[in-house]
Amino acid sequence: MTSPSTHGALQDIGVGTDLLDLLGADALTALIGLGADIVALVDEKGVVKRLHYRNTDLDAYGLSAIVGKQLRDCVTVESVPKIDALLAPARKRPARGYQVNHSASGQPDLPVAYTASRTDDFPFTIVVGHEMRQQMLDQQRLVEAQIAMEADYRELRQAEARYRTVFKMSETALVVMDSEKRTILEANTAAVSLLTGASGNLTGKAIRDLFKKGDRERLADAIGEARHSGEPVQLANLHSSAGSTFDAKLRAYREHGTTNLVITLENSQETDRVDAKRSSDRLNGTRVDLELLPEAALTIDGEGTVLSANTLFLDRVHAPTLNQVVGRNVSNWLGKSTVELSVLFTRVRDEKTLSGFSSVLTDTLGESQDVSLSAHYNKETDTTQLLVILQAASAGKMTLPPPATADQAEGFASLVGKVPLKELIRESLDVVERICIEAALDQTNNNRASAAEILGLSRQSLYIKLRRHGLENYRPGK
Repeated sequence: MTSPSTHGALQDIGVGTDLLDLLGADALTALIGLGADIVALVDEKGVVKRLHYRNTDLDAYGLSAIVGKQLRDCVTVESVPKIDALLAPARKRPARGYQVNHSASGQPDLPVAYTASRTDDFPFTIVVGHEMRQQMLDQQRLVEAQIAMEADYRELRQAEARYRTVFKMSETALVVMDSEKRTILEANTAAVSLLTGASGNLTGKAIRDLFKKGDRERLADAIGEARHSGEPVQLANLHSSAGSTFDAKLRAYREHGTTNLVITLENSQETDRVDAKRSSDRLNGTRVDLELLPEAALTIDGEGTVLSANTLFLDRVHAPTLNQVVGRNVSNWLGKSTVELSVLFTRVRDEKTLSGFSSVLTDTLGESQDVSLSAHYNKETDTTQLLVILQAASAGKMTLPPPATADQAEGFASLVGKVPLKELIRESLDVVERICIEAALDQTNNNRASAAEILGLSRQSLYIKLRRHGLENYRPGK
């Protein structure tokens, strides 16, 4: 007698021969089926001799047609090895059974958890199954809910980053202050420059220490008044410890049950602004030709550092002034990776003029857009002029071709000696991994659980890779 199975209907299977003689095969399968959704009697060749299921909804999956066929021929391709293992000798068969999928024309696959049991004196292997459609639906809803939550969280983080960027880049000097501790919670770049005459971080510093002694009492009184009255309080001719003179407006707001203050500082001297304008005007001298172009354009040196850019490019990357762009590397905005930019730079140096190079433009808010790049290399000045043209998302890519093509091999070969081998290998593996994930999602009609099974990954590992490749919202055919 075999050891007891997890299903009560399979206990004491040693009496199966007597029951078969007494009841017949059909009655026996029906009896066992009282504790299962599907029961099949399978002979030693793997052919289904009897089949019983209680739920008439399963008729749509054509289970009745299984009788007379090999069980392995009635399941999906990836489930065939599981059926072979399920019908293997008992010593090789896991007690927990297997989850397999029955294919159905015009319908989603039918997931079933099968276990099997057999004794020497019984002519059939009894295969007992519990259909898992509801579990799979619940799992799918859970995955969809998780994806929706991740999308909402990502949007929230993007909004937070957007407003933080606006705060930091605002030309208006703003200070957020804890009105109880009288310390600075946040101060943007303009406020730091006005209060200290330099750059740095003022978070956690006492507000009074940033003002001259003669103004500290005035400031303390104004803080108390603004905190309790709820009305804006104006202060004129305040003097910072760095020697700047400015006016201040204090306004209270509620945050997590406490009252904090926003302090707006207005410099009465426009020296900093005039100096910034003069500096910008000097840099603008190289922008005359670029401004005549109808598309976003910029000039970079041999290291990829931006030397100049036109206003259309500033608009594309949401940079308020040229100072935010000049002196920074172009990789801050263009390209998916350093390898892609290396391909671009290598080709434009060899060909002098290049057009239709597909890439990605990422603005200061973290938003990405597909673009087409045209480039011209000036050997005398070792500079490159780039033209950035927005393109539709469906436009064909002209960056590295798909794996295993001669063009890509040449593209990577041209980078040898210019880019470390480890980085080349990592980039090529990322391309292959993304293509495999997309293929798995296409084959399973975007069923993440089935895709993970095909790829030999856990669902958690698949979700991590989806996020890394930006495929969280991937839909087959798009």
